[in-house]
Amino acid sequence: MGLIQRLPEDVVNRMAAGEVLARPCNAIKELVENSLDAGATEIKVMMQNGGLKTLQVSDNGKGIEREDFELVCERFATSKLQKFEDLMHMKTYGFRGEALASLSHVAKVNIVSKRADAKCAYQGNFLDGKLLAPTKPAAGKNGTCITATDLFYNLPTRRNKMTTHGEEAKMVYDTLLRFAIHRPDVSFALHQNQSSDFRTKGDGNFRDVVCNLLGRDVADTVIPISLDSNRLKFKFTGKISKPIASATSKNAQNRKTSRSFFSVFINGRSVRCDILKHPIDDVLQNRSLCVQFCALHLEIDETRIDVNVHPTKSSVIFLEKEEIIEEIREYFEKFINDLFGLPDRTEAVKEKEKEEEENEENLKFQFSQIPILTTQSIKSIESFRRASTSNSENGFKLKSSADPKKRVDHMEVRTDAKERKIDEFVVRGPMKRPRGNDSDEEDVFENLDDVEIQMTQNTTELDDGVSMVSMASGLGGDRRMNESQDLGEDEDLLENGTTYREFEFESLEILRHQIASSASLSLRELIKTSTFVGSIDPETVLIQFGTSLYMLKFSEILREFFYQISILSFGNYGSYRLEEETPLIIDMLELIGELSETDENYKAFSIFRDPTTREEAEFLLGEHVELLYDYFAIKMEWMCLEGEKRRLHITEIPSLVHHYVPQLEKLPFLVASLILDVEYDDEQKCFQSICRAIAELFTLHSPFITAEKKVSAFCGTHWKPLIKQVLMPLVKRKFIPPEHFKSADIFVQLADSHDLYKVFERCGS
Repeated sequence: MGLIQRLPEDVVNRMAAGEVLARPCNAIKELVENSLDAGATEIKVMMQNGGLKTLQVSDNGKGIEREDFELVCERFATSKLQKFEDLMHMKTYGFRGEALASLSHVAKVNIVSKRADAKCAYQGNFLDGKLLAPTKPAAGKNGTCITATDLFYNLPTRRNKMTTHGEEAKMVYDTLLRFAIHRPDVSFALHQNQSSDFRTKGDGNFRDVVCNLLGRDVADTVIPISLDSNRLKFKFTGKISKPIASATSKNAQNRKTSRSFFSVFINGRSVRCDILKHPIDDVLQNRSLCVQFCALHLEIDETRIDVNVHPTKSSVIFLEKEEIIEEIREYFEKFINDLFGLPDRTEAVKEKEKEEEENEENLKFQFSQIPILTTQSIKSIESFRRASTSNSENGFKLKSSADPKKRVDHMEVRTDAKERKIDEFVVRGPMKRPRGNDSDEEDVFENLDDVEIQMTQNTTELDDGVSMVSMASGLGGDRRMNESQDLGEDEDLLENGTTYREFEFESLEILRHQIASSASLSLRELIKTSTFVGSIDPETVLIQFGTSLYMLKFSEILREFFYQISILSFGNYGSYRLEEETPLIIDMLELIGELSETDENYKAFSIFRDPTTREEAEFLLGEHVELLYDYFAIKMEWMCLEGEKRRLHITEIPSLVHHYVPQLEKLPFLVASLILDVEYDDEQKCFQSICRAIAELFTLHSPFITAEKKVSAFCGTHWKPLIKQVLMPLVKRKFIPPEHFKSADIFVQLADSHDLYKVFERCGS
């Protein structure tokens, strides 16, 4: 006898029912949609114990024929679909014939229905899809009343899990709320003996429905949106409340006293469609706005949409999804600009800006000759990492181990980093709201004298359109991963046969001792325990320490911070590999030589105007390629392209920190610094100057930030989330501030709340 057998029919039906009806709110949705398909203008829902004890939906629709009672609860029996091709032109909510059948397999169902032309109503009791006894006459109004009792009585695990009836009742309320707002022409009523009970008139007055369900404050601010696209054959309509600033006392009060409303209907069907929500969220978030109410409706040609995706009918698939979403984004962005009188970025303006940017780049550098780091070239190296890291293609994940402390209202100092920050009051660069998780990570920094570097991770997930990871630079496993890259990948390294290298250079020990001996413990404590407030620009940030607000010259801090990483992780960097068309050293020297002719700040590079000097500089670097690659992950290779002279190319650059690709526009300056500033004959000065040059490469500079607020033209990461979620947390945990920062105005105190209180007290007296 074979091992594979057909499942009994009752098991199949019960399994299918569990998929269609996962919660009471699913049953309500299916029954309400049946009522709407029946042409009902009045729908009443009554529940007890969150719908688990009793669940009843009654309507004034056309009712059920007495002859149809036999099949009404049988699976795949329906009056709305005759052949498969009918799915291409579905105009009804239901079509699968599974809702009532599924309900009868997980509950005891009673149906009372009367058609307008019938003398009386008829009722029947159903269990497991079958009519228990012949139908009999009953008293009833025109329409249908379906009652389900003991929901999930035969699925004890699921029923016992739903012990919180209030949560189930809330989900039913949300489901019915969406239908009531979407169909103001239908009267909806909910009775469950709670304060959330409601009833709408069904007179088609949308404002009255919103006022009744969400309050007059919301109803008074609702404005319509509408987009009709002949090209893509869709119509986008909806209602939203007037956007307000996200960082206002009104919005804070709204979050405390009420819930926001969001719904999406596609071809009249209530669905989950996050991709339709994203463009609305992005446009609002980029302007630091929010809305309390948003009801969207998308109508698509019936031949371009597939509604038969899931038994719950909560998902749909439609053609040209990306183009439709992009057109909706552009429309909504223009709508918001017109609403607030903001300038509209027309195509002509965009073209003009593009021409100006191109002209400006031509005056500075022809950086198009420098290849861009691509995820494809990076993945070729990353393939040697464990498969568990493959999810970096969808964005990288940093974790948090700090449990936020709840602020007591009477405390005068904000200490919770999740509370409102100053950057909420200004327009943000485009980014998705991050999410946080908790983890602990191993400290890879050594304890240097009295300086202890805490490695508690407190960062969040980014999703900026790129997936950058630090990695070994060689294919043969001869490169070492930088342990300070802050993702705790030591186990991966050991599995790949790589280990952390230790060096006994006396000069290196001197440089490390200089970092430790010059450390300021007071500044270390200030940074370590401070709270990040916001970024003024890529080179300046604000932090809060105790009751004081400080402004930091962040570029100076990063310059010193990356120098410390370079020294403390000497010879153990990761690296990024450039594309196949790697830049020529000789070309980059020629570029900065030309720059010295137009910019007074770069006169020091005027020596590179001379072709002979460029040849000598290239030869100088060629003599030290092994040193630069072995200790600093700067890989240069002599290549001879077809029909051309043998030239030195740069093929890899260091990776000091996970998720941060430096501004590649500065790559020519790195090359120039390796030529002009490094004394290769003096070991200590050589190590120090090369580390300084690498630190300069990784330091953020405002001139290279793009108009889209990205780190550079060669990196998709936006500078604000980079500082907030990657660089600043690393600085807080690992940076060893030198004593001379106290006198260099790196930390500038702007205000102290105690002093402000004294001023207010004097004013009040």
